Amino acid sequence: MTKKETIFRVTAAISLLGLAAIADRAHAGSITSADIIAKTMEAAPSCMHYKVEGACFWVDQWGFVSSTPYVDQYLPDVVVSVFNKPGDNPWLEISNTLDQAGKVAEEKIVPVASGGDSVGYEQHSMADEHEQSVYFKEADVVGNPALAVIDTNPFMLSSAATPLLPYFQSMLDATMWRGLTLGAMPEKVAAEGQDMIRRIGTFPITWGGAFPIEGSTNAGNDAKAAAVIAQRAVNLLSLVVPLHVYNPISNACGEACSADSFHENDDHTQFQRIYPDPETSCEVFGKSLNYGDGLYKDTNGAYVWVVWRHYHGCAQGDGKYLGHT
Repeated sequence: MTKKETIFRVTAAISLLGLAAIADRAHAGSITSADIIAKTMEAAPSCMHYKVEGACFWVDQWGFVSSTPYVDQYLPDVVVSVFNKPGDNPWLEISNTLDQAGKVAEEKIVPVASGGDSVGYEQHSMADEHEQSVYFKEADVVGNPALAVIDTNPFMLSSAATPLLPYFQSMLDATMWRGLTLGAMPEKVAAEGQDMIRRIGTFPITWGGAFPIEGSTNAGNDAKAAAVIAQRAVNLLSLVVPLHVYNPISNACGEACSADSFHENDDHTQFQRIYPDPETSCEVFGKSLNYGDGLYKDTNGAYVWVVWRHYHGCAQGDGKYLGHT
């Protein structure tokens, strides 16, 4: 199936999901795929940073030379939702489908791996539920449905992500997400060495460590904890980490096009909050000392961000790539 066929099918799926969600939307505090598309497009003038920096040349089988723009821009690759427990994900369609299946899997996996312990959710460590300074959250990373609209523009680069494709669901990665298996120990050991290097934020402002890639963290408030967990989940898509269950996203976006890896403290990975208190601008996590103060009362511990990633290269043309100016 070609990418155009994929986009057509995804667009149809979005329409059906949107209608179903509207019919089922019996409570406030949720967003639909249609909402996500609208909020992503609202932020495009601020977050896309679209620039044409040259021209790329292609030759077809008949010897005809055509050109496409050489572009530097950001694309809204994925949507990351962070929430306390299954059923709390504000993205309504994903909560009603993907998360319901994930919950069943999680409730079967964790007791086996932990020797009988229950799953455990929300603001406590897995070792001691009375450690209330430790936040624990679930996370989903899914291809942004807005890509079905953006990828039809021939003057823009094509995202390496696929709309509505699940890239990471912590419920399916339940044991590693909780550090419950022996396989998690090497990651924990490595995290000790990385702790001073891979921090989200820079001294004197740090929100937490980018490792280990787990759902628990110490943070100054609920929103910062969610942001740290969101960054970890997104970073995973650009890493090779044994035993985690996830789909990596390529950095290749065409014959002469590439994207930067997802990384903390990097202007090339930016977050646009769309729930709660939606924003039309993007930011790098770890820049603000008082980020998220007061948000918890509006969100019940759930947050959603669009992740914009830096791309550069040639918009795909027809035929053989010759080069660019």
